[in-house]
Amino acid sequence: MATLKPIDLSGLNDERLASSVRAQIAEACEKNGFFQIINHGVPVELMDKLKEVARKFFDLPKDEKLVYAGKPVLAAEGYGSRMVLTGSEPQFWREFVELHTLPLSERHYNYWPQKPAEFNETVEKYTAALMDLAHRLLSVISENLGLKPTYIKEAMGETQQSIVFQCYPPCPEPGKTLGLPAHSDIGGITILMQEGDGL
Repeated sequence: MATLKPIDLSGLNDERLASSVRAQIAEACEKNGFFQIINHGVPVELMDKLKEVARKFFDLPKDEKLVYAGKPVLAAEGYGSRMVLTGSEPQFWREFVELHTLPLSERHYNYWPQKPAEFNETVEKYTAALMDLAHRLLSVISENLGLKPTYIKEAMGETQQSIVFQCYPPCPEPGKTLGLPAHSDIGGITILMQEGDGL
């Protein structure tokens, strides 16, 4: 696959560029099903802060992280880890935290880490910024389909949002492990934060 050129969302704010940006998003949706965006409006400082609090949490001793362990149900929530090296097939090797952020009634703060102290506030600010971004993208996609800008948002009903933090610690036998297997995300839109060469 050819290298994808990032789509500059700042062009949506310029009448001379907006139609070109919408066309780029339409083409990416039709041909690839995903695209990379830049100048999306989420402050870099906020993204850096989110990565910082995530690293601080995953650096905590195991017993402190287990305080926020969730139950292994369909809608996973809280801290979890999958560290497996047995069997002939590659296995999971990761830690994660999954939090439900919307609707507000689904925010179960007993699963939200209290260390570092700024974790919750940072997550709340970041997910609010991402919800604004998601609505902007869904609006463009709706318009590209010949629909009113709010069509997809309204069709999806009550807004639901979750955030998942992934951590892939060094593994003594990396050839036996996977980060995540092939899968499809549920929901209307998934926004991934890029870090280095990974997501």
